[in-house]
Amino acid sequence: YENCPEGGERCFRCFDLRLRKTAELAFAGGFDYFATTLTISPLKNAAKINEIGQALSGEYGIPWLPSDFKKKNGYKRSIELSAEYELYRQNYCGCAFSKAEREAQIINA
Repeated sequence: YENCPEGGERCFRCFDLRLRKTAELAFAGGFDYFATTLTISPLKNAAKINEIGQALSGEYGIPWLPSDFKKKNGYKRSIELSAEYELYRQNYCGCAFSKAEREAQIINA
């Protein structure tokens, strides 16, 4: 998946891996729901994330909490809160491919 663009199949597989682990932990912990903050990013496909979460909900027997946190200025608000509370904000999505892409962008800027 190295040559797959961000936002495609590579990301969908990553979403599945992340959400699967979250569902496993929610099941093991006896939680009422599982969810993600991945939908805060304007670069993430919230519909696909929610589709994967819903499928895993059936697989693990834990309700999925659908979200699209970027709506209603959610992304802008997250930046404001991060600045206010001095929170670290990663400048790439999290996988090695996006990290390499971001580092290349910084070098070429």
